[in-house]
Amino acid sequence: MEVKRLLNGSYIARSNSYGVLSEGAAIVVDCGKYDLALSNFLESNSNKARLILLTHAHFDHIMGARELREKTGVPILIGKTEAASMCDPDYNLSGRLRREIEKFEPDYTVEDEQTITVGDLKIKAYEMPGHTKGSMVYLIGDNLFSGDVLFRNSIGRTDLMSGNDEEMRASLDRIMWIFGDDIKVFPGHDEETTIGAERRNNPYLR
Repeated sequence: MEVKRLLNGSYIARSNSYGVLSEGAAIVVDCGKYDLALSNFLESNSNKARLILLTHAHFDHIMGARELREKTGVPILIGKTEAASMCDPDYNLSGRLRREIEKFEPDYTVEDEQTITVGDLKIKAYEMPGHTKGSMVYLIGDNLFSGDVLFRNSIGRTDLMSGNDEEMRASLDRIMWIFGDDIKVFPGHDEETTIGAERRNNPYLR
């Protein structure tokens, strides 16, 4: 299995978008904007099982997902808790930009500790509230896609709609308890890291 960063995310415009590739699967994780790099990745692997996987419903993670699905025919999955609010401009923060996201529905939803299979890959989903009420992190092999819950040497904000300090603390404690030091972390913004590096260096985990 290979993980590619397809788009580099800024903290204002969009998130990191990752491509996960194996012999039987091609997955895009988060889609803050539509870009040919994403559609080319999915279309060049049209012989495999494919999925657009969203960590949470903020605009910088979902704004391009509808168009990417339209262009490629690849279904969208998001956490069940987030699905109900994903197109609310106050919840997804697009109202602040005066660029509200055109409403769309996910094809699938997933719940805490549910495992789904895409081709030859298994994805274990964990609901980790704090940044939003339904933020999900996804474990694929030894790779954790942490959205805006855990960053390199930092954590996600809790002062936006549905954010919660206590829930974030509980989620971070759970991440540190569940995952071993060797797990690679691919966050929604900034650079990759590992659970071990964050356990040692992240000031929010001390």
